[in-house]
Amino acid sequence: MLDWNDLRYFLAVARTGSTLAAAKHLRVSQSTISRRVTALEDILGVRLFVRKPSGYTLTPRGESVLPAAESVEAAVQSFSHGIAAEARRVVGTVRLTTVESAANAWIIPSLGLLRTRYPDLRLEILTTDENLDIARGECDVALRFGEKPTEEMLIVRHLLDMQETFYAHEQLVEKLGMPDSLAAVTCYPLIMSMDREGKVGRWMTENFPDAEIAHRANTVSSIIASVRSGVGASILPCLMGDDTRRLVRLLPPIAELTMPGWIVTTDEARRQPHIRALIDFVVEQIQLSLARSSSRLSVVQAA
Repeated sequence: MLDWNDLRYFLAVARTGSTLAAAKHLRVSQSTISRRVTALEDILGVRLFVRKPSGYTLTPRGESVLPAAESVEAAVQSFSHGIAAEARRVVGTVRLTTVESAANAWIIPSLGLLRTRYPDLRLEILTTDENLDIARGECDVALRFGEKPTEEMLIVRHLLDMQETFYAHEQLVEKLGMPDSLAAVTCYPLIMSMDREGKVGRWMTENFPDAEIAHRANTVSSIIASVRSGVGASILPCLMGDDTRRLVRLLPPIAELTMPGWIVTTDEARRQPHIRALIDFVVEQIQLSLARSSSRLSVVQAA
C-alpha cells in the first residue's frame, strides 16, 4: 500500500538532488530517506531515480509521476490547513456566570466589541450570586468574588481585588459636605442591600448600627439608581461607582470590604477555541477597565 510519507521522501530527493540534503530538510536520517525511496520504487515497480556518486536524478518515469506527487502534496497541505483553520475558528456558544455588578461593569458594555471581533460566538450571561457547578456543565466560565474556589477540576486565575466604598450624588455632597472620616458618613441617609447577612450587610451592622436607612434594594443596579436619585449614600464597587456620572466617591476604598476576583473554568473548556477566546476577551476588558478607573481617579485627585 502506498504511504504518503514515501511521496514526501520522493519529492524531497527530487527537489534537493540527494538523500543527504533531503534528510536534513525533513529532519530524518539519510538511511531512512534511501530506504523509503527504494520501498516506493518497489511498490510502483519502476525506478524513479538514477543513482550516481554526484547525487540522484529523476528517470523519465520519475519525471512523469512528479506532477502527480506534487498534486497529492498540495491536497494534503490544503486538508491540513483547513483542519487547523477550523480548529482555530471562534464559533459556538459560551455560558458565563457572574454577579450583576461585574456583568454590568465589564461584560455587557463590551458586547458590541465582542460581536464585532467574534461574529460567530454567542454569549449567554447568567447573573447570580450563586456559584453554579462548572464541572457539571451548568456554565463554561465564571467570574467569582470572595475566597478562592477550591473545587476539584477547576482552573482558577486571580484577576483583581474588587474594592468598595461609599458613593453619593454630587448634589447631595454639596448639601451635606464631604465626610472626612468613616464616622462622618452618618450624616448621610444610607441605601442598603436587602441582604443583611452578606459581607457588606454584616459590616454595616457592625459599624453603623444606628444609621438612618433611607431604603433597601435587592440589586446593585437598583442601589445605583437610588444613589443617582439623590436619596442617600451607599457602598458600591469602585469600578461601578467611578464609572457612573455625577456620583462622588466619599471615602477611600474600605479595606475590610475588598474581595479578590477570580475567573474560573475547567481545563477541558479552556482548550476549546471559542471559550478560550471569550476568557481572553473578558480578561482584556477587565484590565482596560482597571486602567481607565485608575486614570480617572488620578485626574480627579490632581484637580
